[in-house]
Amino acid sequence: MHSRAIPFYFLAFLLLFSCSSSSEQQDKQVFRYNESDGITSLDPVFTRNLENMWAVNQLFDGLVELDSAMNVIPSIAKSWQILDSGLTYKFTLRDDVYFHDHEIFPDGLGRKVTAQDFVYSFNRLLDPEIASPGSWVLKQIDLVNGGFEALNDSTFKIILKEPFAPFIGMLSMQYCTVVPH
Repeated sequence: MHSRAIPFYFLAFLLLFSCSSSSEQQDKQVFRYNESDGITSLDPVFTRNLENMWAVNQLFDGLVELDSAMNVIPSIAKSWQILDSGLTYKFTLRDDVYFHDHEIFPDGLGRKVTAQDFVYSFNRLLDPEIASPGSWVLKQIDLVNGGFEALNDSTFKIILKEPFAPFIGMLSMQYCTVVPH
């Protein structure tokens, strides 16, 4: 019986001292994400593989998203209208969505997401110098006759070349998520 008590006390000793934390560890903020294949980018315009898509999906939102039944539902857009026989999409943005606090914002405080942020994000997606593998998602947009624009802080408009019913679903792709301007 005595020989069994030694391993118990030894394990209790190890457990007790292995749970302590140093002040050095307390100063660090660590986020652990379990992805065995590795993540090559957290930039939405480069989300071409599942590993990146899953991670980006945890960090960014778009105008719309898909629910578990694959229906398009609002995300940052609280509503939208499809006008002109399917050529024009007009999104009304929620007024309660903010970017996280970060030093790029005045006083380090996050700011409200605006329609201009979507203009910036879509322009990044189409920028040939960035060379996003997802630029094809916006190929239906009529860039000659208006393309997309911020009508005000809370209204974002997209004009298509021709009606394309799947377009609203394509906007749920991580490529189309918003980053701050």
